[in-house]
Amino acid sequence: MISRLPIKVSAPLMVGVPVLLVGIGLLVRWNLQSRAAVREVADQNIQQIHDMVSTKVIDLLSMPPRVCRLNRDLLLTGMLDPDDLPSWRKTFIDELMAFDMLSSITWGSEDGRACWFARYSEGNYYWALKNDPHGDTMSEWRVDDQGQIASSPSSTFEFDLHTRPWYSVPRAAGVPSWTEPYVWVGAEDSELNTLGISYGIPMYDDDGSLRGVVDADFTLDDLGDYLQSIAIGRSGVAVLATDDGRMVATSTGRSVVAADRSRKLASESVNSMIKAAGAFIGQDQSALDASRDIDIDDESYYLQVSPIGSDLGLDWILATVVPERDFVANIDREFGRSSIASSIAVILAVLVGMLAARWLVEPLLKLVTAVRRIGQGDLETRVDILHAPEYTQLADEINDMAIGLQDRMRMRRSLSLAMEVQRNLLPSASPVLAGLDIIGHSTYCDETGGDYYDFLDVIDADDDTVVVAVGDVMGHGVAAAMLMATARGILRSRCSVPGSLSDFLVHLNSMLVPDTSGYRFMTMLLVTVNGRTRDMRWTSAGHGTPIVFDPVSDGFIELSGTGIPLGLVEGTDYEECSRDALPEGSIVLAATDGIWETKGETGELYGMERLESFIRSHARRTAAEISEALRSELAAFRGQAVQDDDVTFVLVKITGGEAG
Repeated sequence: MISRLPIKVSAPLMVGVPVLLVGIGLLVRWNLQSRAAVREVADQNIQQIHDMVSTKVIDLLSMPPRVCRLNRDLLLTGMLDPDDLPSWRKTFIDELMAFDMLSSITWGSEDGRACWFARYSEGNYYWALKNDPHGDTMSEWRVDDQGQIASSPSSTFEFDLHTRPWYSVPRAAGVPSWTEPYVWVGAEDSELNTLGISYGIPMYDDDGSLRGVVDADFTLDDLGDYLQSIAIGRSGVAVLATDDGRMVATSTGRSVVAADRSRKLASESVNSMIKAAGAFIGQDQSALDASRDIDIDDESYYLQVSPIGSDLGLDWILATVVPERDFVANIDREFGRSSIASSIAVILAVLVGMLAARWLVEPLLKLVTAVRRIGQGDLETRVDILHAPEYTQLADEINDMAIGLQDRMRMRRSLSLAMEVQRNLLPSASPVLAGLDIIGHSTYCDETGGDYYDFLDVIDADDDTVVVAVGDVMGHGVAAAMLMATARGILRSRCSVPGSLSDFLVHLNSMLVPDTSGYRFMTMLLVTVNGRTRDMRWTSAGHGTPIVFDPVSDGFIELSGTGIPLGLVEGTDYEECSRDALPEGSIVLAATDGIWETKGETGELYGMERLESFIRSHARRTAAEISEALRSELAAFRGQAVQDDDVTFVLVKITGGEAG
């Protein structure tokens, strides 16, 4: 058939048609591969957003329980007097200034008295007090920059403690509890209503009667501002909601509180993307933590929904919706331009067609080859394309990607080196003393951790005494490791000067407070055990007391003595306690909470009861055998669950024999 056509027709057809087909084939293949790559990048981008928001939420939500536990300990130790609520003002002010992400710190007594120090949404600070258990009026004073209040209150209002969610929810639950998010009203000069959430711990007297509730609140404005600060594609949205579908915060900047002061449902949002996501938020857990494609008004969108805050007792949901066009618009545009170029190449004849085909194919082949080499691990690969701006831009992006991967590999190597350095800071061997069998161990959950233990060489300690230090820095990672290393250096330098255990903690606290400014802190326990006299001394800065097993009674000795964590309050004194003549075979365990707070696959905690049962059943073994068995026990209990806290302990067994 083609032989019957004129040459001026057949020649262009013979060359032009193959060029057209090849051009179309290459363009289609490139388009499909690019879309697949873009979808992968989109999934990674959205997952990164979820990870960042999850970290932010966990950072915020971890503060109220910490502050509540701190105030609970202050109450138990008598440093906060429940019969003298006005004296609490300075402590509450110091705490709220130290934890500036909180909105208020509160105490409510079961007899109806209450006090709080609050930071309202307009930025002003207020001290509120109801000191009459029979009255129904709460007085509130505005607090100036020096922490002083006026002689008369700025406002008074009717107040019924038992109707307040922050009090009634923990009171009814009988255990530490979160409230549902609720509208938190500002002071008398505030025109803003803010969504807030609170965490409370109920406290009971020895007879089991409710003493009161210690509480910490924070507003959810920070979450809304944080979501707005994140680039979610070009025009995507993110919404944080509770499991009933009611919104907590969004990236749109719109209020999530309705006119009747109830929280709006995501499924009823005026934003079409949030409304579409709301249909998935109320589904069961099996439908969560997954990405999917949805259509909104005949347009394709990427949707990812995942749970957030479950480890802290909150069932919150994060949903992210991004239009597909945000990621593929450039690909569609370039595909159209290249198709036109291919068509022109066919029309302009054989030479133009061949040149156009080569013009299109060569840079793509270079890019594909470069991407393949990078994928095989050759991160030194660079693409040098002097071509159309689009190809040059794509080549630059691939080069930047390779450089970024190199930086990440260097960072991983640096973290590995930091981990090795930090582990070298721990004792390389346990001391060998007459009458004592000693072992220490630490396992970090991250590359670098915040747990610490050491055997101190104190100048005035005799040869029969071991001096043990165990510490736990708030948080994990590089910052915690740096604070741990600083504390270790200060403590070791202090060993050259005689003094008591409490002197050591007072010195260490005085050195840490100027550096931490109250924003970071650590707990520490110092213990001495004498192998000859079997006497034990200890002092604690916010750390649990030693666990002591008595083989004679086959039980555990109850110990007291605690204090404020290091790095929070300057001028803090620490109590030193002692116990004389422990029986032979006694076991002294100084440890961080990573042991009893180890979580199994179901989320169940290992707990103190299991730990005591373990020590009792292994009491006849050597310290090294007990240490190895305990680590195996924790690993078996954890199963496939991820270790989420450092595990550190020092075990001293009183043998009564000679040094081995």
